[in-house]
Amino acid sequence: MGSSDGPSAERVMRGIVSGLEKAAPGPPNGNLLVRDAIEGLLTLRGLIARGEGPDAGELARFRERLVELLGSGENPGQFGWFLGSVLVKAQKGRFDGYEPAVRGRSGLQILREDFAGDLFDESTLAILEEIDEELADAAEEAPPILDVPSWIPESHWWWRAPKRTDMSEEERLHRLYGGELDD
Repeated sequence: MGSSDGPSAERVMRGIVSGLEKAAPGPPNGNLLVRDAIEGLLTLRGLIARGEGPDAGELARFRERLVELLGSGENPGQFGWFLGSVLVKAQKGRFDGYEPAVRGRSGLQILREDFAGDLFDESTLAILEEIDEELADAAEEAPPILDVPSWIPESHWWWRAPKRTDMSEEERLHRLYGGELDD
């Protein structure tokens, strides 16, 4: 049962599956479809945390389909691209990359823990460690994330890691956009 002011779990799951189905043949935007699907897991996890998730049977069918799709066609390569893009964003974390890297890192963690742990071989786990190291380093100067979802578990430390919580809005905008936006 979904909330009237946001997406339902069923709609989110359909969107994730649809994106992965479209991405599998390898269209030019396949990388972005895989990214959107993995980041869609954040929305789904939030709905589940609020008690608006699917029933157990529907969630089990979704998990099965998700794993199948991520392992088919061009999706394994596009999953690799997504890992690399999260790493690049983490490396840019002192400026505009931190929040996108955090969203991607949480999507990967949710995928690993709740859906498709078998996709995470040694090399993938090594990339996750590298992403975590980059996020930890960037946290010294990264702009704080202003709206951390309440359901984010403590194990997703990267959301709350920025140390500069006293950063002014002017400095935050400068870090995010290279300066203040002019009228």
